[in-house]
Amino acid sequence: MRDATAADRAACVAINKACMPEVGSMDDEKFGFFLEVSPFFKVVEIDGEVTGLLVGLTENETDYPSLNYKWFLERHGPFAYIDRIALSEACRGMGVGVGLYNEFEAWARSHAKPVMSAEVNTVPDNPRSHRFHQVFGFVEVGREQPYGGDEEVAMYDKVLV
Repeated sequence: MRDATAADRAACVAINKACMPEVGSMDDEKFGFFLEVSPFFKVVEIDGEVTGLLVGLTENETDYPSLNYKWFLERHGPFAYIDRIALSEACRGMGVGVGLYNEFEAWARSHAKPVMSAEVNTVPDNPRSHRFHQVFGFVEVGREQPYGGDEEVAMYDKVLV
């Protein structure tokens, strides 16, 4: 696990695309935005190949236009937000997601963030991610249809203090 760099752009965009609709879209421009503003943007390499990523934000990235992020921003003071985690099929089931979450939680605690937040699709449903978050100690705190239409997300928090 290491910090993302500009050289990871193509791999991160491709992994993210393969994980849609479980995660939101990420093009070259959004990758660049995350690389510039995210205080926690980690990738996982296996045998020299990027196989996973986690983008974490805080209450300080107020220019980020995500309605899901803004939902948490309106409800929390300091917080650590998991914008996305994306894993290649090759590394699923290897503990990579748990490792990324553990690292982000440790980072959040060391930066005095009292809560960690994330959302998970309910329409279309992502049962694997719901189970993962619940096992990891997250509690559902709301449901939203931030972009109207047929999409819906469950909002999750994990209290850290």
